[in-house]
Amino acid sequence: MTIYLPPSPMPRAATPAPVVFGGWQTPPTGGVETWLGFMGSRMSLTIETPNLKPEPDSRLWTAALLDAWMTGETVACPFPQPGLKSLVSSRQSIVVDGVDQAGMVLAMRGFTRRSVVRRRQFFSLMHGGRRYLHYARQETLADEDGRMSLPIGPMLRVSPLDGDVCDFVPMIEGKLSGDASGWKIIPARVQGLTFTITEIA
Repeated sequence: MTIYLPPSPMPRAATPAPVVFGGWQTPPTGGVETWLGFMGSRMSLTIETPNLKPEPDSRLWTAALLDAWMTGETVACPFPQPGLKSLVSSRQSIVVDGVDQAGMVLAMRGFTRRSVVRRRQFFSLMHGGRRYLHYARQETLADEDGRMSLPIGPMLRVSPLDGDVCDFVPMIEGKLSGDASGWKIIPARVQGLTFTITEIA
């Protein structure tokens, strides 16, 4: 079961970061360095909440975090894209187009004709009951049939099924870390919480 964090109040700050598997290989005797990338690179998001009112904010936030800490369930929350003017309507039903896809390009269908995905716009690929966060590596235009082959990062970590949902109102889902020692109650509020969600696959 996935635990959804409360939708409000909004985070005071959010810090996305890549979790990269691979790196530059340096020859022991010198020479040209080579990038060696592995499947599995993913994203993390560190969240800082504002000070929380005792009711209902701190109760709901700490309840969700306690549930995750005590059960090991994954947690999910919206992935921030402040200021982005998306050209992909939330009313569109965008899905994976075809099977046996791998690598760093994903074929999708269901766009309104001539829709545009912005460079570095994030989306969630839904597969097997889990969200996988990806972003567009370049601005891409859907064709007249509402299909698109989108260059993405990071590399696909699963082989999606035809019809798997691609949600352009993205969420990050993963394991919780940080603030495991508790939270500080000060007069009339709970001091802001800091924690990190890291994708597990």
